[in-house]
Amino acid sequence: MNFSRLHCHYHCKTVLLILTVGAVTALSAVSSSHNNVVILGGSGRIGTAIATHLIRRSSALPSSTGKIILVGRNPEQGQQSVQEVRDAASEFSSDGNSFEVEFQSISDVWDSKQLSPLFHDAAAVIHTAGPYHNRYPIPLRTAIETNVPVYVDVSDPLPYLDSSLELNEDAISSGTKALIAAGAFPGMSNLMAMEAAGSLPPGCQIIDSGFNYFTAGLGGSGDVNLYITNLGFGDDMPQYEKGRLNYFKALTGKLLGQVDFFTDAESIMAKRVGSQQVFSWPFPEAATVARELKITGRSHAAMGTAPEVWNVMLGLLVDLVPRPWWRNERFSQFMADFSQPLVKATDKWLQLSSPDGVGETHAMRIDVTAEDSNKDIFVSTIVQGHESFRQCVGQSAAEFCIDLLQEQAKDRSGGVSLVEQRYRDEDARKQMIEKMTSTPGTIDYSGAVVTRKANGATVGPSKMEEVLVLRSMEM
Repeated sequence: MNFSRLHCHYHCKTVLLILTVGAVTALSAVSSSHNNVVILGGSGRIGTAIATHLIRRSSALPSSTGKIILVGRNPEQGQQSVQEVRDAASEFSSDGNSFEVEFQSISDVWDSKQLSPLFHDAAAVIHTAGPYHNRYPIPLRTAIETNVPVYVDVSDPLPYLDSSLELNEDAISSGTKALIAAGAFPGMSNLMAMEAAGSLPPGCQIIDSGFNYFTAGLGGSGDVNLYITNLGFGDDMPQYEKGRLNYFKALTGKLLGQVDFFTDAESIMAKRVGSQQVFSWPFPEAATVARELKITGRSHAAMGTAPEVWNVMLGLLVDLVPRPWWRNERFSQFMADFSQPLVKATDKWLQLSSPDGVGETHAMRIDVTAEDSNKDIFVSTIVQGHESFRQCVGQSAAEFCIDLLQEQAKDRSGGVSLVEQRYRDEDARKQMIEKMTSTPGTIDYSGAVVTRKANGATVGPSKMEEVLVLRSMEM
């Protein structure tokens, strides 16, 4: 299954590896008498969120005792991260778990020779070592080669996902069950899209699918998110049009207008997030979920941020700066570094002005449109909101990993899949949604709201049809 035009016996110990930026120094083998969680890049913002949630949910793991090892490059930052996880876990560490938290250093996460000794004792690997741009999935391949039972990542570029899916047969042979692109978006968003589609009247043919996201500032995700966003502006926009996948050079970064991040004008989401401006960005779910649902029409994916001026500035920059410049890693990193002081100041302002004192508000709106045999058009909409994008990503990745660990503990099997493929079954999907929408910090989850589409009504961003004229010129 290739979405891009580029090719670029279960151990009783529970060793969980969360990979982020860097590479690993040799670590001694973990004793079989312990249940260790090794988080590579655990000093990152997403890594600490995952670690905290795993401790919170340790009773759901095969064992609720052991050691969490945060692995990163900066010892000082590492010790701060250890203390952060300990402080956060102290609120719920008395309910049966006894995880210790410590830090070890790393150097290069994309070197299989350094990963292999570490993976030898791993029950699971969670790879958050973004950006994945122009990379090959070495951590996944190494996990398969060392027979790691569970692998989860939060990758997003389509070429990277293609390369990962091509390792499916090897994963089956090794007994490695891998779930890729399994964070908040993509990840939880894909799960919601499958639920939205499954809630439509029986017998409907799916026409369109739409993904719209909002994050206040960086959402607490860390500076690397600026860099990843900039790199994406250089990529073609993968979207379905008339039931076929196309790539559009002139669409990524284009402002598409306003999106209502609510289904009820009186809901908490209407008051907390309201309507927000969004711009196109090459999220893979616009391609992968559309393929899974066999849509006959159009897909799109877009995101917005706050304050509104950032959306306008990004739109202007994308229009002014040539696309190849954004694809240049040095340029995108320069732009991220240049804007970092202002972004940090903005995030601080958002924190002070936010009603929850966090300032990392995150929201998703998923729309799936379908037609029945009478030619009536139905729209199934799901809206989800969380106090923190960072926490939502960490909780989502942790819950996906726990689900795979529980399954592997019962019956070992292997394979590489996307979220929409793994959770085709309605019961399994609803169980995961219940877990993921009950996490601390969740503001609201609307469930699927199915309505009959009125003639002339717009589904998606308010100005999307105008912007799509650019796409029609390319086709």
